[in-house]
Order: sequence, then structure tokens, then C-alpha cells
Amino acid sequence: MRSTCYRVVVADRKRYVIDLLLLSCVTIWGFNFPVMKVMYRHFHPIAFNVLRFVLCSAAMFLALRFRGERLNIDRRDLPGVLWLGFLSNTLYQFFFVLGLDRTRAGNGALLMALSPVFAYLTGVLLKRERFSSDVLTGIILSLTGVASIVLFSSNGVSFGSTWRGDLMMIGAAACWGWQSAQSIRFLPKYGALRLTVSTMIAGTAMMIPLSIPWLVSQAWSGIAPQVWLGLGYSGLLSIAYCYLVWTYALSRIGVSHTAVFNNVTPIVALAGGWFLLGEQPSGAQLAGVVLVLVGVFIVRSRKPMPVPEE
Repeated sequence: MRSTCYRVVVADRKRYVIDLLLLSCVTIWGFNFPVMKVMYRHFHPIAFNVLRFVLCSAAMFLALRFRGERLNIDRRDLPGVLWLGFLSNTLYQFFFVLGLDRTRAGNGALLMALSPVFAYLTGVLLKRERFSSDVLTGIILSLTGVASIVLFSSNGVSFGSTWRGDLMMIGAAACWGWQSAQSIRFLPKYGALRLTVSTMIAGTAMMIPLSIPWLVSQAWSGIAPQVWLGLGYSGLLSIAYCYLVWTYALSRIGVSHTAVFNNVTPIVALAGGWFLLGEQPSGAQLAGVVLVLVGVFIVRSRKPMPVPEE
């Protein structure tokens, strides 16, 4: 009996550690939105994106070698890993950076909140996740909370002239949700680090030739040192660290339990605006915060479905 209780306590502690890691991710992502907007004053979005992915891929590859691991992807798994790399890095990033450049920050935050819905439904469709009405309710509650935070912000949301950027952000949310569910297939075999590095290098290799026109036309002279610090933040923290944590969480707690944390990001942005810019949140926004947290709690309180073995 004592050993059983001990295993339960250890398992709970591990889940709390994963929760903290995911919260660190959404905190970084919350501040990455304004960082990228500032970077766009100095870089074309595509040129900026290639730079941060090259930096990130090199850093992650060195981390893999430091641990004494190699990529070594089985030939039969190569098409699936390459597809994941294209989906989660090349296609997703093109949608995200161009969409963010063409729409308002509020629109982007709201539309990216659709990614947990896409992830959960994709997981159910691919039989990587067991359907649960409670989990779906929690995800919808969190999405409603995000909508309340964004719609009642000072920036608000405006659909119309930004429709191209909005469609791109929906595409980005769909890509992120789909790759979150698809990653489950390879995680038991390759682990979080090796799979993250493999898909990142594959995605970056496909991204570079598609980005050559913007790299050539980019004005490289006169970029201030602090701008390069922003590039490091967006590449090493927002991508390298957060992608690794996200993949690790998928391998441990499943698709829906990981994806729902994405909707905590607007809370971070709201808190940042309050403490750094003195932007007082409205009552409706605070109610939205409560809805997001309740939704996350409902999803996380349900026992995750074990990751299926191949």
C-alpha cells in the first residue's frame, strides 16, 4: 500500500513539473508576440524567421550531440518525420509570421486559441486521443475565456481588412494542432529531444530555399545589437526551449492536456500589459482569465490517455 501511494505522489509531482514547464513556455510565447512585432521593424518577417530557425537548429543539434545522441531516423519513418518538419516548422511558420504581420495582435491571439481545438479533434480523428466530453468542455471554456480577454482589450479585434492575415493565423493554428497530434506517433520511439531536433532541421532545410528572395532583399547593415538580442530570445527561447518542452509534454500527458495550455498565453500578455504598461484589465477580461483557468483545470484533472505504442 505504501509503495502504491508513493508511486501516485511521484506521478503527481511529475505532472506538476510538466505543468510548470508548460507555464514557462506560454510565458515566453506571451512576450514573444510584442518582441516579434518590434523585430519586424528591422527585418522582413520571412528573413527574420529563417535566421531564428538556423540559430535554433544549430543550438538544438549541438545539445543532441552533447548528450551523445544521433539523429538516426529509420528509413521507414523518414517520410513521416519530414512531413512533421514541414508542417510544424516550414508551413506553420510561414502562416504565423506572415499572418501576424498582416493582422492585429488581438486577432492573432484569438485565432491561435483555436489550436487546442484542432489538436484535440485531430487526436481523436487519428485515434491518438480518446474522446471525452469533459475535455472538450474544458477546451471550449478556455477558448471562450481567450475570446473575452481579447475582445474587451484596448486593442480589440477587427475582422475585415485583415482577413488575409486572419486566414493565415487560422492556418497556423490548424498546423500546430495537427502536428501536436501527429507527434505522438514517433515520441515513444525517438524521444522528445531527438524528434524535436529532427523535425526542426528538416523544416529549416525546406524553409531556406523558399525564403531566398527575402534574404537577398533584406537590408543587413545598421541593425543594432539589441535587435540581435531579440532574435536570440525568439529563436533560442520561443522555439528551441519551448518546442522541446512542448514535445516532452506531449509524450507524457497527451495531446489535449498539453494543447490546452496554449490558451494561457493571452493571460500572460494581459498581465504584461498591466504591470509593464499600466493597462488596467476590465472586469470582462478578468472573467475571461477565470474561464481559461477553469477550462485548463477541467482538462488537466482528467487522466491522460496513455501514449499508444507502435
